[in-house]
Amino acid sequence: MPQKIGLVIDSACDLPRSFIEQQGLEIMPVMMNFSTMTFKDMRDPEQTMDLYRRFVAAKDLEISTTPMSTKAIRDLFLDQLVLKYDRVLVITASSRRSSVFENATQASFMILSGYKERRRAAGLDEQFALRVIDSKTLFTGQAVVVYEALRAIRAQDDIMFDKLRQHVENFSQHVKAYVIPQDLFYVRSRAHQKGDTSVGWFKYQVGTMLDIKPILRAYRGETEAVANIRGYENAVRKLFEMAIEAIEGGLLSKVVCMSYAGNPEEVKAFPGYEEFIQCAMGNKIETMLSVMSTTAGIHVGPGAFSLAYAAR
Repeated sequence: MPQKIGLVIDSACDLPRSFIEQQGLEIMPVMMNFSTMTFKDMRDPEQTMDLYRRFVAAKDLEISTTPMSTKAIRDLFLDQLVLKYDRVLVITASSRRSSVFENATQASFMILSGYKERRRAAGLDEQFALRVIDSKTLFTGQAVVVYEALRAIRAQDDIMFDKLRQHVENFSQHVKAYVIPQDLFYVRSRAHQKGDTSVGWFKYQVGTMLDIKPILRAYRGETEAVANIRGYENAVRKLFEMAIEAIEGGLLSKVVCMSYAGNPEEVKAFPGYEEFIQCAMGNKIETMLSVMSTTAGIHVGPGAFSLAYAAR
């Protein structure tokens, strides 16, 4: 009898809510702290849009995120996942940018002394396995990794769990996730809250005055600017051109994931979008567009656009 495999993501993974529900993905929420108010990010697009309108754009508001604690993740594993699945793969945002991976890894060790008793009491086979994977990427990049994990499971119902884990870890090395912020204030401000000074005052001032928009790339755990383009629309057009070039060169997984810190319908009017969609359709590449998670939007600001794919 095939093992029942469950996939767990954190709420910073930019997949459409409909896709998450259809595929039965489990979510580890991230807490949003807006001054004296706290919200739980569960990838609810309506709540996310409301938070963007009410809080995220406020430049004078102190905003931070808090991932699930080790204890809370342990409780999630023991109370729900141990009884629901035989094998669980947890795919987190890059450990360089979030403590979710570390917390989930610690929680996976904490359940070792308790899961057999839980499964035995429920009349289940005591054999159970849970592995935590660092996707080494962010936002839409994490979405591409999850999409590939699902594809691998569908392609082989009885796939060995360790083989699946190894495949996903290897695949994550080829995922390139890009983000274009509309306003550098948010990137600089949120980074400084975490002690990151990569976007200094001078760079911020010059970029603002000249309307320079960086194309940021998250790749193999590192985040860097791979291009600086004058004008947001020009930067978006350039990113679509890069995606077209990657598609024509051959993707490792037939999907491109996109997210937008605002109404996703606006993306369809972006320069270069139609050409990109035509190229994707012509090469039988699936495209997914979602509201950018509040967790991501807090750090890159309203109007930010993200796109990711896997290519050698």
